[in-house]
Amino acid sequence: MKIEPTKIELVHNPTAGAEEHEAEHLTELLKAAGYKVYYGSSKKKILKKVAVDSRLIVVAGGDGTVRKSIIALLDKKMKYKRPIAILPLGTANNIASSLKIEENLKLNVDAWRKEKLQKLDVGLAKTKKEEEYFIESFGFGLFPALVKWMDEQARTPAEDPEDEVRQAHNALLHLSKHYETFEATLVSDGKEISGKFLMLELLNISRLGPKLELAKNANPGDGKLELIMVKENQRPQLIKYFEEIIAAKKPVFPIKSVPVTQLKLSVTCKDLHVDDELKDAKFHTWDISVLPNLFDVVLTN
Repeated sequence: MKIEPTKIELVHNPTAGAEEHEAEHLTELLKAAGYKVYYGSSKKKILKKVAVDSRLIVVAGGDGTVRKSIIALLDKKMKYKRPIAILPLGTANNIASSLKIEENLKLNVDAWRKEKLQKLDVGLAKTKKEEEYFIESFGFGLFPALVKWMDEQARTPAEDPEDEVRQAHNALLHLSKHYETFEATLVSDGKEISGKFLMLELLNISRLGPKLELAKNANPGDGKLELIMVKENQRPQLIKYFEEIIAAKKPVFPIKSVPVTQLKLSVTCKDLHVDDELKDAKFHTWDISVLPNLFDVVLTN
């Protein structure tokens, strides 16, 4: 009796990764593992239609492609909800790394048969006029300033992706020395914190930016976000941290994160990011919460 292959939807970023990550090579890898592939490029309107008999939605790309796919599912009111399998092809791969997903593509694909799943929350930041969903992080200050700086640089694609990571680490060291603090007030669980800050981040995963593990204990499926507050008087700790990163000493991030489920944030800072995208900080007050257990992600370890 002939066994029918398992059907999967593949969302692929054709500009991510090396030659072996091209569409033809990926589909051959998946077919060899016993899957029938419905292919879609992330450069087009993704997940416009999902076959009813598809078992998985496979996302091949970096963090931006993963986020784009999840937001597309949210926009469709979860109509095409399936477990999500990630093939990390980006530079940082913070989402995959936080979930300890295998980078070796063949080992990754082979592990899907175990059907080991991890719940994935989605963060929500709202004002009176708009709302933003985030998978990785939402924050003000130092990291959106880094994204802005990197976007402004006249760069050619690096042969070694690690060169871009090292460049970002050096830029963060410079920013940590010179970035002007901003005022903010945070209210969570009836407690209020006010002060001047270098950065405020709400993380759904453990890593942020250029492969930095800032919230080691973050669990993307526990219904909580990890709040990181770096105050004005903690600038020397931040500078030392980036100096040690550049010196390849693998330091632990010195400011401990605080788990929160809801947060009201009033902030004067104009440097805002949602995941890896810069946003225009028109509004000063945000209500931040968690949408728990919206997705299942296939684990490989």
